[in-house]
Amino acid sequence: MHSSSDFHKFLMVVVVLAWAMFQFRSRNDDSLKYKDGHPIRTGDTKNNLNHGVWTWYHKNGEIQITGRFVKGKREGVWKSYDTLGHLLIESTYKDNLLSGSFKQYSSSGELIRSDIYYNDEVVRP
Repeated sequence: MHSSSDFHKFLMVVVVLAWAMFQFRSRNDDSLKYKDGHPIRTGDTKNNLNHGVWTWYHKNGEIQITGRFVKGKREGVWKSYDTLGHLLIESTYKDNLLSGSFKQYSSSGELIRSDIYYNDEVVRP
């Protein structure tokens, strides 16, 4: 049986791999866009760290992931969407750790899972 912690770890690996794939690409303008011109991601850096609101996009131009970095660490509410723009996950981070609400939705908008985290650990299902 898999715990919610296992699911969270798997999800975070996927998010981090997606972030790393886009982050470590060449930084010229052409590499930040799909062939059709839609952006792959948008965001700024400060002192060579991700800072401010960052957004990654699906190939069709819909938002895939959006959230805020403070000095390279996730902070505040992060949201993930499917290719049709339906909200799939809404999670809250503090100092790059899940701390606060975590909600998972079906593509029809039905709440599938709701947990409260503190320092990457579920404290209340």
